[in-house]
Amino acid sequence: PLTLLVLLLTLAASQPNKDDWDIRHFHINSTVTSRYATTIITSRVTNSMDESKEIEFHVQIPKNAFISRFRMFIDGQVYDGVVKSKEQAQQQYTQAVSRGQSAGIVSSVGRTMEEFKTSVTVAAHKKVTFELTYEELLKRTLGKYELQIHARPMQPVADFKVDVYLYEKAGISYIDVKGGLSTKALANAITKTHADKKAWVHFYPTVDQQKT
Repeated sequence: PLTLLVLLLTLAASQPNKDDWDIRHFHINSTVTSRYATTIITSRVTNSMDESKEIEFHVQIPKNAFISRFRMFIDGQVYDGVVKSKEQAQQQYTQAVSRGQSAGIVSSVGRTMEEFKTSVTVAAHKKVTFELTYEELLKRTLGKYELQIHARPMQPVADFKVDVYLYEKAGISYIDVKGGLSTKALANAITKTHADKKAWVHFYPTVDQQKT
C-alpha cells in the first residue's frame, strides 16, 4: 500500500494594491493515480485600473515535474502556449521581452522547486485566466511518496481552493499533510478524507485565514 506525504506550502498573504489588479480565483487541482500526478493551476485576474495593465502570473512547481500545457483566456479567446525545452525557452523569452511580447519562462528556486512566470497586457477592467498543467511521477523518499504543492497567490483571494484526489489500486496505508503553513489558521483549513484505495485532501482557506 501507498504511504503519501502531501507537502502543502503556503504563507499568509499580503494585502493587494486595490488600484492595481485583483486575483478573483486561484484553484489548484491535483489528481494522483498509481503514483503519477497531474496538477492544474488556474488563476483568474482582473485589471482594476482605468488603463491597460501588465498582469503577472508566477507559480512554483516541483523540479522533477514537466509542464504539459499552458493556456490564457482573454475576452473569450484562448491562447495556447508552446512548451519548449528550457534552453530554447530562455532564448525566445529574452527575444520576446525585448519586443514587448508576452512569454513564459521557468527558472530554479531552491533545491526542489522551479518557478514559472509570465505576464500579459490586459485592457482596463478586463479579465485574464491563466491555466498551467504540469505532470510528475512521484518519487519514493524514506519509505513514502511526496507530492509538493506550492499555493501562494500573493494576495488574499475570496475563491481559493486546493484539491488533491488520490487513487491507488494497491491501497493507501497512510496520508499526511504538512509543510510551510505559516499560521495555525491556515493549518485548520485542511481537510482529509481517506477510505481504502481513495483519498481526498482539500484546502479552502477563507480570506481572514489567509491574512492571519
